[in-house]
Amino acid sequence: MIFVTLFVSLSFSQVVANQSTANSSMINGSKKNDSSATVINAVGDIDCSNHLDDQVEKDNPDILIILGDLCYKSNLKVFNATYGHFKEGNKLACLIGNHDSKEDGSSKLLKNTREYCGDHWYRKIANDTTLLIGLNTNGDTKSQTKWGQSLVTNGTLMKGIKNIFFLAHKPAHTPPESHHSVRNSTIVMLSGIQSNISKSIEVYEIAAHNHLMAESSNGRWFISGGGGRSNHDATNSPEWPFVNTKSYGYLQIRINNTDGKVLGTNFYGLDGRLIH
Repeated sequence: MIFVTLFVSLSFSQVVANQSTANSSMINGSKKNDSSATVINAVGDIDCSNHLDDQVEKDNPDILIILGDLCYKSNLKVFNATYGHFKEGNKLACLIGNHDSKEDGSSKLLKNTREYCGDHWYRKIANDTTLLIGLNTNGDTKSQTKWGQSLVTNGTLMKGIKNIFFLAHKPAHTPPESHHSVRNSTIVMLSGIQSNISKSIEVYEIAAHNHLMAESSNGRWFISGGGGRSNHDATNSPEWPFVNTKSYGYLQIRINNTDGKVLGTNFYGLDGRLIH
């Protein structure tokens, strides 16, 4: 892969690949030191008419991550009209879902979404203690596996990293009887990258695709597909003690900017009400 480097003064660092084998752009900026914690809001399977964007404005997170299925339209006009101001403020990251690609969308929509979100990307946050890796589960998972492995084995990049968050539309783990089961290609991609990560680093997985909110008993796997499109059924289990199939809402994560400790992982309703 050929890397083209571009330096811009922003409050985060991110590399975006617009295609699985495309050039990447480096956006490099100063560390965020104006708060004791970095706040992430993450949600997928988005309905753009439910005023989730208003609640995000009230929360004022450091970054909003949309986990794919960007309003279920034939283009991104509605999505951009609803969430574009977060992008303009360098506070939005997004992923490609099956409804944004050829699987349930179109080639044209896939092209537009790649241009808007990037095919896959990484971003360092929380004073460079935390690495976000955004993956395209409808893309070339083999090349992304190699790309991800090159990230997590890069000693310079990984210096000071305490946490890694895998972010994808389709999950590698999901509650029993979920509407969409996990795909082997997703499991192989994430496990192929994770096997190269130091055991001293905490690894988390956040996905959507199944229209529900769930957290695993180990506190490492999350489904945040409560963006308002519809609800899907699933059941809880000892491995998945929290599963909400009735409400719409989003996941919020707080990370200490000093030591990288994850301070909280909570689900909130569209009105900001604490659910879990």
